[in-house]
Amino acid sequence: MKKDKIKEYTRFMRLKAMGLSTIAIFGALSVKGSIELWHFIILFLIGIHFNILGFVLNDFVDVKIDKRSKELSERPLVKGTISIKTAKIISLICYIIIFGLTMIFFRDLFSFLILSFSVALGTVYDIWGKCFFGSDLVLAASIALFCLFGSLTVDLNVGEFTIMMVALIFTNVLFFNIIEGGFKDVENDRRSGAKTAAVALGVETKPKIFIPISFNIIAILIVTSTAIFVFLPFITLPEFYNFKYWYLQFSFLIILIISLFYSILKMLHLKSFDRRKIRNIITKQEIKRYVITTALLISFTNYLLVVTLILIPICWYLFFTFIVLHEPFEPSKML
Repeated sequence: MKKDKIKEYTRFMRLKAMGLSTIAIFGALSVKGSIELWHFIILFLIGIHFNILGFVLNDFVDVKIDKRSKELSERPLVKGTISIKTAKIISLICYIIIFGLTMIFFRDLFSFLILSFSVALGTVYDIWGKCFFGSDLVLAASIALFCLFGSLTVDLNVGEFTIMMVALIFTNVLFFNIIEGGFKDVENDRRSGAKTAAVALGVETKPKIFIPISFNIIAILIVTSTAIFVFLPFITLPEFYNFKYWYLQFSFLIILIISLFYSILKMLHLKSFDRRKIRNIITKQEIKRYVITTALLISFTNYLLVVTLILIPICWYLFFTFIVLHEPFEPSKML
């Protein structure tokens, strides 16, 4: 396969962002703080193909809409460097790998059913997500269930910390999709007739930015929910307040949450619409969310594993950026 073709497939499947495919691993670690290396790798592989499936299906369904946008003109399906038939084949392969690996390594029926429900909801969102209001809840539920699937591969008895982790993942995805993604793509969504929350609530970016109070309130409520699920374990779970360095962990999380609130308010009060600038803000916010989720595990697992989880998406992104694509370093394209 030619180098240019490899680059197109890399961009099409968003391979640079696949280092963030750790949702099921978070679920597994929320049970007892550690898993075997093979378990870690298999969940990571399932997560990678789960995410690739989502991106490919979404591009396949939206290709006609994306062709109307100059900003999306370089997407492989839009410019025709990858065919619709190829997109369908990649999607089918992802389904086979996701369920094949699960059946081989995790043979419990209940965890398989939860994974099936998660994939089904994700597929529904990718195909019909912009056709009905409130579809963001469907995507958030899909990703949250994927986290739950990870925990069920360790133990079928779901503990309090796992529930809090699943709830945290749910709010993170909800914010990313409703607020960040909705704001960034509102004009293109409006032109295509998509029924997103940002469109329904009247968010405008041209000729100048207008964000209604209702949109701001929803954003603050979701972030507040995130903060609640982050600090709730310190109140309810003995493992957290019995941890020798719990105060350092707690302080670190407070700093991150405050920083998250600040960057969100900064985005919601922008005076002019600059897509590149907004992508940078969103990337920083999502990095903070990822670190927050990982930092929650410090008192529950070992430091080496936490550092590994933080380094995986960074090293993965750098590898595909410099070695595979030979592109300049652009953090805004990490997601």
